[in-house]
Amino acid sequence: MIDKIPCDIHGSKDISFACIHLATAIDSKNQIGFYYSEAEDDLPQIAWCGSCEQYLLDNEEEWTETFQSLADFKMLCSDCFEEAKNKETEVHLR
Repeated sequence: MIDKIPCDIHGSKDISFACIHLATAIDSKNQIGFYYSEAEDDLPQIAWCGSCEQYLLDNEEEWTETFQSLADFKMLCSDCFEEAKNKETEVHLR
């Protein structure tokens, strides 16, 4: 079961993760790309921006400690995750 996270806006929702660039751009008008994986069994959804995607492509798509440090993933509620996804015109499922 995916854990719940308290959200000041949406209440208690399923937890998801987004790179710091997406997490801080939710209220911005800038579109930075949205790459994501679907939630699987006990794993939450996770998303990253176009810059993080380019880093992965340039580095054999490996989720190294360096990548995770650059992405600095933050917890979001599932509704905030969907809001970030819906704001982007460039959305890619991986």
